[in-house]
Amino acid sequence: MKIKSFEFFVLLLCTISSLVLAKCTSNKMLTSGATSGKYIDVFFLSENTNQYFIHPIEWIDEGIKFSIDFTVRISRKAQPNDPVNFSYTLEKNEPFNEELVLYFVLNDTAAVAPSMVESLASEDNDCYVRYTSQIEYGDFIRMISSKRVEIILLDGMNDQRIKMPRKFYKAADEMKRMLNINY
Repeated sequence: MKIKSFEFFVLLLCTISSLVLAKCTSNKMLTSGATSGKYIDVFFLSENTNQYFIHPIEWIDEGIKFSIDFTVRISRKAQPNDPVNFSYTLEKNEPFNEELVLYFVLNDTAAVAPSMVESLASEDNDCYVRYTSQIEYGDFIRMISSKRVEIILLDGMNDQRIKMPRKFYKAADEMKRMLNINY
């Protein structure tokens, strides 16, 4: 069976169109539902607002199991003092003190103190605690743009400096790409 040049052209055009369509649908385009990156889910909330959820980042340091996740709601009119919500979970073999304070140190120079700290859960005689809190959007951008981020954990009279894991920096890079931030 011979294929005429017109039929060949139509077959070629259909094949190319199918490939282009498959490529377009596989791209991470913002739709009215949610899209996912490796570390971040993006939700379309309104014409002017998207919500970014950074998946929980988990690691163990100095005998404490950490988990932290961020929820960023960004509109076209985002202001530096807009809140970025985050939750963190701490777990160890002995109870935490009631005076538990966490803050971030960026590049060994700037400290970011969370506000609106609220306890969500406490289990196993305070060996497992979960909190929710906020930082300002401007501080969040500085945090994901920093070369080094550490957590200072004040547990009563004890303080520990904990390095953020590599996964945090990978999620930060993905977030900077999504927000078109060049630092």
